[in-house]
Amino acid sequence: MPKLNFLKINGVELKSNLKFQLFLGITSVLFLFRIFISSQNSIVSELINEILITLTFISLFLYLLDLIHSKPIDPFALVINIGILNAIMFFLLTFSKSIFGLWYDQAETQISNPGILYNLISFVYSFIILVSLAIILLAFRELYYYRQKKNVSTYFNTMVVFFFLASFSGLLKNLPDLSYIKDTFFIISVLLIIINSIRISWIAFIVKKEKISLLILSVIISILFVVNLANGSSSNDHAQVIFEFSPALNQFFKILMTYGAIYFSILFFTTLFHIPTAEAFDRKAQEVNFLQYFSKLITESLDFKDLADTVTEIAIKVCNANAAWIAWKEGEEFKSLANKNIGYYDSENLTKFIFENNLEKTSGFSFIINLKKYTRHPELSEEFFFLAAAPLKAHNEIKGYLFAAKKNDISFDDEDKNAIDTFSDYASVAIENSILLEESIEKERLEKELDVAREIQRKILPAKNPKHDKINISSVFIPAFEVGGDYYDFFEINENKFGFIIADVSGKGISAAFIMAEIKGIFESLSKTIERPKDILIKANEILERTLDRKNFVSAAYGLIDIQKEILYISRAGHCPVVLIRNNIIENLRPSGIGLGLNFGPQFVNSLDEVEIKLEDDDIIVLYTDGITEAKNKNMEDFGDKHFEKILIENSSFSADEISNRVIKEVTLFSQNNSQHDDITLVILKWKQKKLKNVNLGEVPSLDGMELKNG
Repeated sequence: MPKLNFLKINGVELKSNLKFQLFLGITSVLFLFRIFISSQNSIVSELINEILITLTFISLFLYLLDLIHSKPIDPFALVINIGILNAIMFFLLTFSKSIFGLWYDQAETQISNPGILYNLISFVYSFIILVSLAIILLAFRELYYYRQKKNVSTYFNTMVVFFFLASFSGLLKNLPDLSYIKDTFFIISVLLIIINSIRISWIAFIVKKEKISLLILSVIISILFVVNLANGSSSNDHAQVIFEFSPALNQFFKILMTYGAIYFSILFFTTLFHIPTAEAFDRKAQEVNFLQYFSKLITESLDFKDLADTVTEIAIKVCNANAAWIAWKEGEEFKSLANKNIGYYDSENLTKFIFENNLEKTSGFSFIINLKKYTRHPELSEEFFFLAAAPLKAHNEIKGYLFAAKKNDISFDDEDKNAIDTFSDYASVAIENSILLEESIEKERLEKELDVAREIQRKILPAKNPKHDKINISSVFIPAFEVGGDYYDFFEINENKFGFIIADVSGKGISAAFIMAEIKGIFESLSKTIERPKDILIKANEILERTLDRKNFVSAAYGLIDIQKEILYISRAGHCPVVLIRNNIIENLRPSGIGLGLNFGPQFVNSLDEVEIKLEDDDIIVLYTDGITEAKNKNMEDFGDKHFEKILIENSSFSADEISNRVIKEVTLFSQNNSQHDDITLVILKWKQKKLKNVNLGEVPSLDGMELKNG
């Protein structure tokens, strides 16, 4: 595999080098043509000149496209680069008279061969403009495509085609009767510019600080575009030189300046409208980052005190509080610990007030307390108005509470409540883990750690299967050891969108389970903001780069059912094929894609594919891990794909639960004389289920040492 990657990387570099060499070759031909031949004012000469300039522009654009895709895209940096290039062109246009003044004043008297020198100066000047325009167009292209969820290439490509048509219509300068063609193409180009400029999707994904900076930059850059357009349209030295160099380039310059003026004007108002929601987006992004960090902390922090301090510190940031502490159960009493921005005496008094009045029993989850009814405010060193609290559970038992307090009279909102709810689940597991590790000897510590990990897994995997009118769902999970690295989940995005995932973490045991915990958080967050399976896998891979060790990777398959359109979208990252059963015929869906964590560059993105299936009545979708097909009997023979598919076909007329029970029963009987060596996960979805036949499959044999989780 490393050798193959190396060859691919070398192939990309070779292709890029060939494009650069092509650009240099065409530029050299254009240079010689402009210096020695272009003085012949003939139609053929003008046509050759425009063709060479166009080829130079296209070859440069393609080379720069490869160059920019070799690095991560930063939209804010692209905006700054556009501004810098506009400033350079503004400088050139402003001082074009000075640049060519020497030529006009001294060409006839002091220069022996003024024609060649003028061609040389005009070539260098025009070439700088050409390169700047190519870079600006490329930057606009990347801004257009960045963070787009749909394929919108048709709109942008159509606009670019009309750019070129409008530019080449500049060659009709000597045919005034046909000037309407030039005007028509220009007007259509402007309309397409307005339509495409409205499609700005990346604004929502930058932080509030960048949005404020972008407001200022968009005003400055739009002014530069307008000024450059005005200067380029007037009869000055710049316009004369560019027009003599290439009427098409002169027209393209005006079009691109118009594009920039319109785009950044719309960008200004779009950014302005996003400012009120910027804080909410920043907060969501911060919550995801904190949860990722905390997932990693679970496996690293063994000291209870350090971990508790981290919990309260992050809790303040997660729910916009002023202070936080933990009330931990010791015997029958709760003791305050890990106080942040609140004194021990204050936290103890507030904790006693809550439990003496049984306020913690108002909800099984997080709850908000209005402290205005707290009568002992004068005894506190600081006044607090609202408390948010969430239980810290371990093994379904409340071990303590996480409290966050506000000093102002603005209560915690639903976002704060949901945030502390989610965070307390992670904190519960982490704190319990650290306590077990501190209280046990080495063997006991490992056993307790496995219990905690199993609790994590129980919380991560769905407690029950979703109920849906059009989808009959069944799920089974059997870990090979105390905990496993398999993961599946369902996401009811809205009434018309239903997502599901299956994943297999490399390795076994507790390390795989903790990675699975992180995978859970990532996909649960991404499913709320991104719809298409391919885009979700790409973003998940980007997030995992910060936390996943080089020795680990994750195979996954993510699917989305558009219930209204009756369409299934599937993308796969190195996982087992997704089985589609239709009319008693099996089709293995194998959209291309490498595992998460194997590559964090363009290779991963380029490897991913997404398939679209129009669902029909009684279609069955089967997702599984290789623990089924690689289950072994006493002769070390695999259960195999054919045996698996045969069972699916034979039972395809039954419900999803009956099919999964039959599969597990057959796998168990097949491997009863051999220990299970890999986790077994099976998810079955049956579309638009009609009235099903019932069959008594009997009891599934007992699985010694295994945990059967049948949804």
